[in-house]
Amino acid sequence: MQNLKHKMQDDTFPFTREQLERFRREMDEAGDFDNLMIEKKALVHRKGTRYVAKYFNSEFYKEKYLTGVYEPLREMYDTEYPYSFWSDMYEILQASEKEIE
Repeated sequence: MQNLKHKMQDDTFPFTREQLERFRREMDEAGDFDNLMIEKKALVHRKGTRYVAKYFNSEFYKEKYLTGVYEPLREMYDTEYPYSFWSDMYEILQASEKEIE
């Protein structure tokens, strides 16, 4: 496997560069996006199948998972499906990164 480094572009709105860098580190540690979503309880396994998790109490999810560098994002988190929120961040991360060897 090649060891690729990522160079992030400056335009990452509505996320900060710091938030996206943290998200990249978490994803690298988890192995990939789906594994990170399982860790963040945005995806769940039931009988061998992955499902997108739904939280009727979004305040509970925000207090548990939008902490630290992510805490300022609480006011823009407005979904019962955390996977939707994190996938938006993932798309912006991918668009903002350039791979360099």
